[in-house]
Amino acid sequence: MTPLVLVHGFGTSRHIWRRVLGEVEALVVDLPGFGDAAYAGRAGQTVEDMAQALTDMLREVGEGPYRVAAHSMGGKVALLLAARNPELVSELFLIAPSPPTPEPMDPEGRAKLRAAHGNRDALNAQYHGVTVQPIPEQDFAQLVQDGLRASHDAWTAWPDVGSREDISGELDGLNLPITVLFSEDDPAISPDTIRSEVLARFPQAKAVAIHGSGHLIPLEQPEAVISLLQAEEERP
Repeated sequence: MTPLVLVHGFGTSRHIWRRVLGEVEALVVDLPGFGDAAYAGRAGQTVEDMAQALTDMLREVGEGPYRVAAHSMGGKVALLLAARNPELVSELFLIAPSPPTPEPMDPEGRAKLRAAHGNRDALNAQYHGVTVQPIPEQDFAQLVQDGLRASHDAWTAWPDVGSREDISGELDGLNLPITVLFSEDDPAISPDTIRSEVLARFPQAKAVAIHGSGHLIPLEQPEAVISLLQAEEERP
């Protein structure tokens, strides 16, 4: 069975997958600046920096190639990982991914995101603002805790640097199965952005659209993620 790795998005950690684990077997990682890797965050951190750190982790484990499921910011990181290391990635599952092109975000939105670091009230507002389904209290508390302990440098680097990067020029030769799971009701990364900046760039990609979830699909509708990963796992 091809091993599976789960990659979190901006501001969160491997705990974003807590409602998925138990139903699927996977390696979960923390990107530099977040979760247990908060110490590794640095000023001006780029998508390339995160992709290289993920590459190093997977090479150290040495069980690839991997099926890679990645949420939000992690989706952009996973795309660059796969483009630069095709021998490490056999399949991609992009869940509400940040696009490979600059993420549409107005200056006010970037400023609010930047200012939320280390601010419990702002983090509460941020996560309530990007969700549609209620998240269990323990899981919501973990989201806030992850936001409080994240590296300030890595946190601010995403709205200022990583989300603005255009890595699309490196993806032209990407040739592997890609599935994109997204919500029609996502208030953070719109379905129009997913269609125009992700799906339109990968004609081989399979689109799986759901309703009734916000941006945090692994916590809001974990059954959609589990169903997708289990179905692909069982595919001959």
